[in-house]
Amino acid sequence: MQEELRYFSYFATRNSVFLVGIVGVLFSLVVLVLGPIVAPYSPTATDPFHTLQAPSAAHLMGTDSIGMDIFSRVLWSPRTDLVIATLATGLSFLIGTSIGLFAGYFDGAGGVRGFLSQTILRTLDIVQAFPVFIFALALVAALGASTANVVAAVAFANAPVFLRLTRPEVLSVRERRFIEASRSIGNSETRAMIRHVLPNALTPALSNVSITIGWSILLTAGLSFVGAGVKVPTAEWGVMISSGSENMITGEWWPAFFPGVALSITVLSYSLLADGLRQYLDPTKRR
Repeated sequence: MQEELRYFSYFATRNSVFLVGIVGVLFSLVVLVLGPIVAPYSPTATDPFHTLQAPSAAHLMGTDSIGMDIFSRVLWSPRTDLVIATLATGLSFLIGTSIGLFAGYFDGAGGVRGFLSQTILRTLDIVQAFPVFIFALALVAALGASTANVVAAVAFANAPVFLRLTRPEVLSVRERRFIEASRSIGNSETRAMIRHVLPNALTPALSNVSITIGWSILLTAGLSFVGAGVKVPTAEWGVMISSGSENMITGEWWPAFFPGVALSITVLSYSLLADGLRQYLDPTKRR
């Protein structure tokens, strides 16, 4: 374990892009925890006498059209965006890897399990025929706009990604000799699948968790931007960009600019972290 940590430190310092991703993600987590503590104002407090104030010493990022402090709202937003994205990614990981394990292990098998495996794949083809954002938007519209429904919609929209990543790995691992040996000593198909195949087929899915969190943040913000996600006055980057975009045409750029920058940096950080982890977890690409 100590040797692996030592190599991870060496790998991170040698890979500047990976290091930038790590720093960005750690910073987002620090803001998630400490942001509300250092925020100078309440994220929902309005001041009708100081609307659309430009950035100043009193309001570092200015105020929006109803007088809410943008800096405070930017610091509070990770508690909405990151929490939704993390919960949704965790659910999609559990759902996608579980179904992918079943669909891959019993692919080509006869009976009910083989039929279910093929049914899952054909259903997945239908689901992935729709653009992810439109699919998530339709789910939220059907379920109703609430934080819990946004989590469910984002999780359901991302689950096929983990299914697609897990299934081919399972197809490969199930043919290896140690799986055949586990069956020969009396292990059931279910035990062999869970205890031996699954741990050896999770690497692609695990390396994709970080980028899925970033994509989920972007998807959450997109849903809120079009009015189908989190609602005002909750501090959320998509809501802030949506309300601030109305003022850009009259020259008040700051209500949409600062949350847009925060959203972009956060999503980019998780994407860079995912690229580095993918390389780190693949022994053929380590250096």
